[in-house]
Amino acid sequence: MTAMTPPAAPIPGAGLPAATVYATWRRILREAPLAEAMFDPAIDDRTLGRRFGLDDDGVATVRAYAATPKPTRMFILNYRFRMTGSVQNALETAAPLTMRALKGKGLDLRELAEGFLEADRWQDDGPFVVGYCARILDHLAAHPATEAPAGLRDLIALDRATAGLLMRLADAPPQPAVPAGHVGLTGRAVAVTTAHDLAPWLRNSATLGREDLPARPAAYLVAMPDLAAAPKVSALPPRGALMLAALEEGPLSPAALTRRLGGAGPQDAALLGKLAERGAVVGA
Repeated sequence: MTAMTPPAAPIPGAGLPAATVYATWRRILREAPLAEAMFDPAIDDRTLGRRFGLDDDGVATVRAYAATPKPTRMFILNYRFRMTGSVQNALETAAPLTMRALKGKGLDLRELAEGFLEADRWQDDGPFVVGYCARILDHLAAHPATEAPAGLRDLIALDRATAGLLMRLADAPPQPAVPAGHVGLTGRAVAVTTAHDLAPWLRNSATLGREDLPARPAAYLVAMPDLAAAPKVSALPPRGALMLAALEEGPLSPAALTRRLGGAGPQDAALLGKLAERGAVVGA
């Protein structure tokens, strides 16, 4: 039995349209006001239908589940507990830096999870953790709780870029070969620019979320040279970020890359070598 499966016999809603029973049961699981109202003896059928937009079959379905209060309440509780746990699991798995920072700040993770689930309409992505985590990070990036400490939203953006890279790699076809004598992107890395320097947190995870970060622009490279390994995060010189941006339109010869950058830099060759070592570029 799954969390979306209605409680056992007597079968609630027997004789009612199956689609209505299923849709109404989903609403009961996901809408706390409806789950509370269904057990309130002061709310009659007409009020229930009007308040929650239910037709006669929908009201009858709610009443059928309310007739078995103990298993129904337990099912609702278990479902919501599992779903709030799934939010925390997704962060632990696909955005560990953000998860540690939220804990470091002392935020109520269950409250944050429930807020996200309400906004996300309690969607269940099953095993697709990375895409689920991406939506969680988008929600957290705009949440008032992440306005401080300074740099927390930059950290969320770093984890969000990592999730985006993982999703692209899962769906993207193999990168075309780079022409001889040219430099091109591998598609296995992404550059992230931040308004705050994340280095103090990245060097010492015990400080994540516990202190403000310097308001100093920085850039980072998230790379997956080995698709079987975890993503690697490293500092990225501003010149390196410019190189990657210049290559986004397609492979370039070293001379064309220099022109695109407005002139040669003293460390360009060494920097390209570093980007190649990290799996961001390939070629000359």
